[in-house]
Amino acid sequence: MNENQFAENLVYYRKKKGMSQEKVSEYLEVSRQAVTKWEANTSRPSSDNLIKLAQLFEVDVDTLLGNGNREESSTQGEVSMGKMPWILIGISVLCILAYILHSAFTDIFSLGIFICMFILCIPIQLFLHIYFSNAVKNNSFNGIAGFDDRISYNICEVKKLLVQIDLHIGILSTVFIFLFCVTNAVNLKMQWFNGVLLAVYILNFTASIAMSNYKMTDKIYCREEDKKRAKRSIPVIAIYVLLLCAGIGITGIVFEAKGIENNTLPAMKICGLLILGVMSATTGFLIENSKIKKWNPANTNYKTNKASIISLLICVIMYGLMCAV
Repeated sequence: MNENQFAENLVYYRKKKGMSQEKVSEYLEVSRQAVTKWEANTSRPSSDNLIKLAQLFEVDVDTLLGNGNREESSTQGEVSMGKMPWILIGISVLCILAYILHSAFTDIFSLGIFICMFILCIPIQLFLHIYFSNAVKNNSFNGIAGFDDRISYNICEVKKLLVQIDLHIGILSTVFIFLFCVTNAVNLKMQWFNGVLLAVYILNFTASIAMSNYKMTDKIYCREEDKKRAKRSIPVIAIYVLLLCAGIGITGIVFEAKGIENNTLPAMKICGLLILGVMSATTGFLIENSKIKKWNPANTNYKTNKASIISLLICVIMYGLMCAV
């Protein structure tokens, strides 16, 4: 073992992963002082810990010991965004421009459809791509929803997840912008179909992110208890998203089926009940999510918070009252 080189490599790969000594020690289940001594070259890790370190940093043991090419190994492990998201953004922009030009000649321009396509393209598709790209490039994940500095992550796998989500959002947004463009450019006179498209987009958007996180859970988290907490939170997120989509869907169906017009008393009642239902669902989600973060999988079995169940029932009741208006 090249002792000096190993200590240098340990510091190099730890910082490259964006991990503190404490996070490395938690992953290996050793004291932080032990990691400090390894980096100071005053003690040596055991063979098992050496293998775990190599797995954590995604290099082979020889490279970690200083017997391989560190720069070559580092380059091979790099994760970066490809060009495809930008190509998809370009296609989305062309679809929007095509809709505007077509509308100018046919006089069927809809401000609502334009705003919808604009939101899908700019704030969602473009902004998220720039945001994710910056996170992957600079190892800066604090702004990413769900990321917690107190948790030990496999940074390389986190980057791969962001690349995967970014590409999916790009494809999804481009497809739905194209569908909005085509269905409204040919003037099918099916306004309800636009609501269906938007609801399907939202459901697909959230479901795909939840599924991607679920599939990568074992790779993203270093510690077993963090993996269990993450898996426990996914059904809670899925139920919350379904409740939001159900509320929007019920609102649209009730308005369409009963011929309710905007700015009328029935419309205000339905919107009020929708807001109460969403607030109740959000309260239940926050309560349950907070309990999951404090849950210790090693010592206790998980039990759903009663307040969350009550919030869920209130939400369902509000949605039921919407149908009865």
